[in-house]
Amino acid sequence: MGEPIKKWTPRDILNAELPPHYPACPSDWSDVHPDSITPLSEVYENICDDDVALFNQIRRPKGAWLISVSSDLMHKIITASNKFVTDMGYNDGELIGHNCKKLQNGVMQEDGEWNSIENKKLTDAFKTSSDVNVRLLNFKGDGRPFGNSLTILVLRDKDGSPLYHLGVIKVVAPPVSPSLSSDGNKRSTGSSEESTAKKPKKK
Repeated sequence: MGEPIKKWTPRDILNAELPPHYPACPSDWSDVHPDSITPLSEVYENICDDDVALFNQIRRPKGAWLISVSSDLMHKIITASNKFVTDMGYNDGELIGHNCKKLQNGVMQEDGEWNSIENKKLTDAFKTSSDVNVRLLNFKGDGRPFGNSLTILVLRDKDGSPLYHLGVIKVVAPPVSPSLSSDGNKRSTGSSEESTAKKPKKK
């Protein structure tokens, strides 16, 4: 019998997409947004060496990432990259210090639609301190929809206790929602006359 097929975790998948490993810490914090509440240097001091090395890899391409405290039930963003704040297109102070659910723009996904399913995965991962990847329908500051392939990694201290959640954002095609058009607006369900018209009787 051959070896069992390995089940890839969200961390494995993210690692495979990252550039080559550089264990040294970047020489500056220029990729960190100045409105960040907690200095990234403080985060680095608190987490284990393996997570520091992984975070260094994530920061190399200067992509979109954010951090919240794992014990904070509101999951407020305490630190974020310049690219996250700039690419999302919100005004200063609208993202850092707030829950990133703001990116869902208040759209209620009902009856099994996409975000409600993916949000449940997030909630379950937060409860169990697990890594997770979800694909959300999000909106930029100007209302444009986009697909957010969001990977949440648990950053732990040297004893293995969870300290922070690191969110890494990859913009992808928006997931299809039955009630939303491609521009993020509610789809028309037809006129009231069409919805109430009776089907012709069979002869």
